[in-house]
Amino acid sequence: MTQMMSSPRSKTFPKPWAPAWQRFFVAFFASTLVFDLGQRLTGVKVELFWGLAGFDLAWIFTMYLLPVLGGIVFGMIYGWGGKLLAHLPPLLVLSVSYYQTFHLGVPQGAQLMPLMWWGFFLILNMEFCAVGGFIGELLLKYWYGTLDMPGTADYAPADSERLPDDRKS
Repeated sequence: MTQMMSSPRSKTFPKPWAPAWQRFFVAFFASTLVFDLGQRLTGVKVELFWGLAGFDLAWIFTMYLLPVLGGIVFGMIYGWGGKLLAHLPPLLVLSVSYYQTFHLGVPQGAQLMPLMWWGFFLILNMEFCAVGGFIGELLLKYWYGTLDMPGTADYAPADSERLPDDRKS
């Protein structure tokens, strides 16, 4: 019978509150809500180019810190594997925003960002959201330990028993 090794300060991880697909939808909705509300509060539309004056502190916050915050929310709700799925909320929010701007028109004084540059900013947001998902996972691992998280037993080594201590003779 194999025993799992655990860190000495690990706590018992509670049973998952929902199956993985339900946790995904809740995490996706919450992260999308945080990401979209943050963009609306700052007033930054990534798909619009206002000239160099458009790259201000609000734009920097929206491009770098907001995706990390959304990713942390995703990783904390979803748990193990959240860093991989955290790419999706910025993809949805920024794609819908670009589509709306393309069809409803561009405000006076702005230009629609070329698709190549918008794609670069989209990928940048997706990657920063994944970094946030990784941070969310680390926060969960810090709180509950590593091998006690749901799903980690599948990745534990096959021979996960403690090795005998050779110093005791």
